Amino acid sequence: MEKTMELALENKDYVIQMRRYFHENPEASEHEVNTCKVVCEELKKMGLEPQVVGKLGTGVMVDIKGDQPGKTIALRADMDALSVQELNDFSFKSKVDGLMHACGHDGHTATLLGAAKVLLACKDQIKGTVRLLFQPAEEVATGAKDMIDAGCLDGVDATMAIHLWSDVKSGTISVEAGPRMAAANWFKYRLKGKPGHGALPHQGIDAGLAASAAALNMQHIVSREFPASEPLVITIGHIESGTRFNVIAAEALLEGTVRCFNLEAFCKGVPEAMLRVVEGTADAYRCEVTEKFVFEATLPCNNPEEASARATKTVKKLLGEEGVGKLPPLMGGEDYSFIMNKVPDSLIAFVGIGDPEKGTDEPHHSGCFKIDEDCLPNSVAFYAQYAIDYLNE
Repeated sequence: MEKTMELALENKDYVIQMRRYFHENPEASEHEVNTCKVVCEELKKMGLEPQVVGKLGTGVMVDIKGDQPGKTIALRADMDALSVQELNDFSFKSKVDGLMHACGHDGHTATLLGAAKVLLACKDQIKGTVRLLFQPAEEVATGAKDMIDAGCLDGVDATMAIHLWSDVKSGTISVEAGPRMAAANWFKYRLKGKPGHGALPHQGIDAGLAASAAALNMQHIVSREFPASEPLVITIGHIESGTRFNVIAAEALLEGTVRCFNLEAFCKGVPEAMLRVVEGTADAYRCEVTEKFVFEATLPCNNPEEASARATKTVKKLLGEEGVGKLPPLMGGEDYSFIMNKVPDSLIAFVGIGDPEKGTDEPHHSGCFKIDEDCLPNSVAFYAQYAIDYLNE
């Protein structure tokens, strides 16, 4: 057994204790004040000197220097919770009504703390520096950018992040090359018409009807303007219009999200097509588009071939051939993509926590989401071993 796995198993109780503490005390994106404080306290107990970084004021960065000089690799964990009501009945269930760690970030934070302990015990194997990044605000896609702006990637040669994942079998880790998670945005269009009586629609200009038509018309962009071989999703999740059943709506709002893996299409082709369709539809219905807003929440996450090959060897060291997991590309977004875009030698790994017998195969962002805590040492060991393997290439 690799030393990193031995140490991860020795620290299993500590990691579970920290994970349960964070689970019980979730904090919303951009407000991870107590989580930041506890992370810093734990790192200081280990003899490290963490820094609180970023304009958000809750990011944490700390370096672990090996006994020999060399390159620098950054390991990232996110810390924020979700606006989800917990439906589990654990002794450590969320104490905050309407807020829950329903995506595994409590486990990410706890296992990176565990990895810090393991790396400190393996300093003789570290040729260079391992930088630990505890990132806020992943769920609102502002945290990674904030830490980049704070200089957390200065001098960094490679990065790695893990995501505990309920669709990956417990005891395995997915590190495939190629597309892993999609680019995601948030778009909003506001249409303006003219109010009128529902019995005399010709006297008004129906913004609600125009918005409904625009929502339908945008779907042909997926099927007729972009290759069927490349996944693309345009979802209208929110339509708001009108004040009363017999009044012509003077305004209407459309909000939604685009998901795809093609960066050029995401940044240019799709937004241009959507704007053309919305403005053209509005014009056909005699309306005006008064608000055009697009927020690029995340870029695509693509694992490089070299990083994937390195990670596969790491998995096999820790878990054997049977430990290599499988996961198809996901249309979900992840703001670690901005770090991957900044540092080309970057990898996102999906640590399996899915065990139907334990009920840990519930979907992410669900109030029933659970973690197979027996898999937490796998995350700890992978964080540490991958860093060591990279620095000793």
